[in-house]
Amino acid sequence: MEDILTALAALIFWRVLLCTVGSIALALTLSNAIAPFTAEYSMTLVILGVALGVYWQSRAEAAWTVTESVKEPKISRPVAFLGLAFIGLIVGGAFAELFSSKLFGAVSLVVGAASVAAWYRYAKHQSFSRGAFAFALASLLAGYWVPLWLSLWGAP
Repeated sequence: MEDILTALAALIFWRVLLCTVGSIALALTLSNAIAPFTAEYSMTLVILGVALGVYWQSRAEAAWTVTESVKEPKISRPVAFLGLAFIGLIVGGAFAELFSSKLFGAVSLVVGAASVAAWYRYAKHQSFSRGAFAFALASLLAGYWVPLWLSLWGAP
């Protein structure tokens, strides 16, 4: 009975399964063919493949195509702040650790926010107000500030 349920789940979520198996096969091929393609790159490729499969599956369940434009939901300011602060914590910390520079972590968040604002304005042809940009940037930096503060001056 358990095997039947596993097979049924694989049939239902075939998009996720296809992207996962495909990304694993691509990672194995690239790691065997290219010497500098190490385990870290392989894991990143598989994680991106799974994310693509989840995105594809969720769009299909909502009866949307992968490229179809949908109306963006309204998100309240406190929820947006928490989400952006979490992203700032993870991305800023990752860049700071990757490049061994706490300043580079903050600069990467500023550049990322500016890139998204430019993408909205020039690629999507939608307005992106200065207030929204300032809110997003402050939220990102607020999430990065807490671990930065603790790493520089220690916990109280």
